[in-house]
Amino acid sequence: MANVAEFILDNIDIVDVVSRRVNLKRAGSNFAGLSPFQHEKTPSFMVSPQKQIFKDFSSGIGGNAISFVMEYEKIDFRDAVKLIAEEHRLDISKYTKAYNYSKDFVDEKEKIKRIHKLAQNFFTDNLNKSPNALDYLQNQRKLSPQIIKNFGIGYAPNSNYDLITKLKEKWFNEQDLIQASLIKKWQSDFYSFFRNRITFPIFDTRNNIVGFSARVLNPEDQPKYLNSSEHIAFEKSKILYGINFAKDSIKVHNMLILVEWQMDVIALARLWLPIWVATCWTSVTAHHFKLMKRYTENIYILFDNDDAGKNATFNALKIAYRENMYPKMISLPKEFKDIDDLANIETWLDVFNTCIKDSKDAFLQIYELLRIKYDMSSPIDKQKLFNDMFELIANVDNYTIQEHYKQLLAEKVWLPYEVVSLQFRKYTQTDWKFELVRKERKEEKQTWKPDRESLSAALFYENIFEKYIEDKENWTNLILSVKSIWKYRENSILQKVLEKTNSLSQEEIKELNEIQLRWDKELTDLNGDEKKFISIKNVVLPVLNTWLKIILKNPNITHEIKENLRNSMKYAGKYWSS
Repeated sequence: MANVAEFILDNIDIVDVVSRRVNLKRAGSNFAGLSPFQHEKTPSFMVSPQKQIFKDFSSGIGGNAISFVMEYEKIDFRDAVKLIAEEHRLDISKYTKAYNYSKDFVDEKEKIKRIHKLAQNFFTDNLNKSPNALDYLQNQRKLSPQIIKNFGIGYAPNSNYDLITKLKEKWFNEQDLIQASLIKKWQSDFYSFFRNRITFPIFDTRNNIVGFSARVLNPEDQPKYLNSSEHIAFEKSKILYGINFAKDSIKVHNMLILVEWQMDVIALARLWLPIWVATCWTSVTAHHFKLMKRYTENIYILFDNDDAGKNATFNALKIAYRENMYPKMISLPKEFKDIDDLANIETWLDVFNTCIKDSKDAFLQIYELLRIKYDMSSPIDKQKLFNDMFELIANVDNYTIQEHYKQLLAEKVWLPYEVVSLQFRKYTQTDWKFELVRKERKEEKQTWKPDRESLSAALFYENIFEKYIEDKENWTNLILSVKSIWKYRENSILQKVLEKTNSLSQEEIKELNEIQLRWDKELTDLNGDEKKFISIKNVVLPVLNTWLKIILKNPNITHEIKENLRNSMKYAGKYWSS
């Protein structure tokens, strides 16, 4: 797809692309809105129609229309291009027609997705030829033909070679199929990985099939489930099963329920609103919660009603708290092992609505479970409960909420807050888990470099100096100083960054453009020329001073130029030091 990006960007307006997904309002020459990637109350998301770029200052994400769609929809480049083309009725066939066969795929991800699509067609065709598989799905699992179709459920026949033969007819070789985790090699022979199993395709957010989960049809076969291995197009830690079906409904109803298994998602889809998702055979990760947060912050956790499910909930909460997310926990009546059990009774909806109504902050639910688990009359067990709750609190990435949870815990155990707070302090000083959390947070923390960015903004915005400084009678000397610095900028050590934008690298242009949006936002938030003037004085000028000092240290700049610059600094007088 050598030129498809240019074609797309030349024929669309980023404002149109973004406004389909974000509510934008005019902000001077740009548009502003609430971040689609972070929860916020004050708009920090900026779109420039002139530069055809966006920048989300709350998350640090920025780029062009294609990169916005990639990030918003959580899809790769090719899928983003296809989606934008569909939305804006652009014909990109001349860019894509060359990629129909394996030898023409320059993108390995695209090739693997194509293989999975063909495998899916093979599995669904075989489902209709297998009475046993249909009987299991329709009579035992009580799935309607429509549900089976919607989730793409199929059947892998009990054959080593049928799938291989079918895909080789489409110009794919054995190595391609091994890479896609569809076949295995033993000695010199190849065989299908999935055989005599019900298949469940795994979709990304754009309905691309990236893997499969396959359940035994014969109860004597083991293991019960076989799952695709990770590959270039499939990372278990970043994909939620069912999110492609549920994302629109989640946004409408502003809630999401996280369950353990794909069968939980499928069973519930036939009974209630499609707002259910599950992880793909892995523990919940930070990536999962970040993906969920894109659609809603009202997250409910509903795992199996056993010890393993409770432990999984506990570990999921720790990760959620680190992401500053605070899910609720749904507890099922004791007679039901999991949601699939509940879904098989006639009154399931009434029971479940009661469970939803009774759901609480997961922190409190965990406390109630631990209080039952431990003997509260035993000081040792009581300390174990404290340690478990402290482990949760230590992961909370919000001081106010952390204090709130400590207060709640003190009330529950009938102890003064000061005692619980002291115990927590001792726990954080001695427990290695807390040290690990603190280390992870330190590694994840993003550092802001205002000097470099503000410097670039200052130099990028020469017109600001002309408009807001030159009119000030008392600032004549300051103007001369600024223009002197500007005159010699091409002789500086920062030449690559600060010379004319058409000679910069794409990365440097991107950086300058994002800086421009930041500066636009700061000026937009101010009312009146005087405030803008103050902003320049307090932000831009000190940074220019820093840049001047860098120039003076540069051995490649002549003595004459340095003297001229030193003299220009004198014009600014106190303003350079303010």
